[in-house]
Amino acid sequence: MRKLNTFIAPALVAAMALGAATPSMARDWNRHDDRGQVNQVRNQIDQLQNAVNRSDNRDRISEREARGLRNDVRSLQIQFRDFSRDGLSNWEYRKLENRIENIRSRLHGERRDRNDHRM
Repeated sequence: MRKLNTFIAPALVAAMALGAATPSMARDWNRHDDRGQVNQVRNQIDQLQNAVNRSDNRDRISEREARGLRNDVRSLQIQFRDFSRDGLSNWEYRKLENRIENIRSRLHGERRDRNDHRM
């Protein structure tokens, strides 16, 4: 019985330690807690918001177009906040980057659509 305890006790302790570590590893799988990546996305969103405001202030886009773009940027900020609480997964990062690029393209198109709102 003594030999059995010398083999079973260490194995039991190792299994418990592995079991305690597994949930935290599983939760963080495919997550990036890279602050640089999060800051990069945050900066792009801020730049996008500034570009919309600047275009509106210079009357390059109409008030209606600016309102729609601001709503899109606000929605993007909310999604970014939700995604970045525990780091960004590859999927979340790509989704945010795609939305940023879509809004940027819309802004570019709105500036050049010649809706008679320019000076």
